[in-house]
Amino acid sequence: MKSLLLIAVVLTGFSITALSQGGFCEGFKAGYKAGACYGKSSCLAPLPPLCPLPKLGEKTYQDGYNRGFNAGQGR
Repeated sequence: MKSLLLIAVVLTGFSITALSQGGFCEGFKAGYKAGACYGKSSCLAPLPPLCPLPKLGEKTYQDGYNRGFNAGQGR
């Protein structure tokens, strides 16, 4: 019984962590593409790199977008 409860707690924690980073990672991908093509008249957006781990206080789509935009510009 204890092992079943432990497995349920671990799986719940994993799914919450994965879902909480979803918005950040999607924002990072969109921001990276926008940053790489910023100021260019025609641009084929590159594939974004793997999503980095959010820093403390970064958790929303907008946080990921801002960080990705800067990374796409090479900052």
